[in-house]
Amino acid sequence: MIGIFVNSDGCVPYADAIVGGYKRIETRNRDMLRDLVGKKVAVIRTRRGKNPTIVGYVTIDSKAFANVKEFELVRQYTLIPPGSKYDVHGKGKWLYSLRDAEQCEPYALPMDAVRHGRSWCEFTV
Repeated sequence: MIGIFVNSDGCVPYADAIVGGYKRIETRNRDMLRDLVGKKVAVIRTRRGKNPTIVGYVTIDSKAFANVKEFELVRQYTLIPPGSKYDVHGKGKWLYSLRDAEQCEPYALPMDAVRHGRSWCEFTV
């Protein structure tokens, strides 16, 4: 199975928002999820010093690049507050629309499932 790593931003738990159906667009500064478009993936909540945890599943429906102006038009679907460390900077961000979100009982993965600098991982359960 493939899973995408999703961080939190202060009090915004992005991974939980994705599987709850509230966050409908995931963003990345680089086109890191391009090979996952059209696939169902696990949503893995990451927190510094804690094991990555699968919290549900989602299908990555499509991708697009948005400049700063275009990002503002869809900000509400990303749940990223202005000024966040995940806010749009520079030329823009990659947007991945999400569908068919489903929650599951949280399942902690071993720490070695995390690979520094990667947006996703492969694992077996």
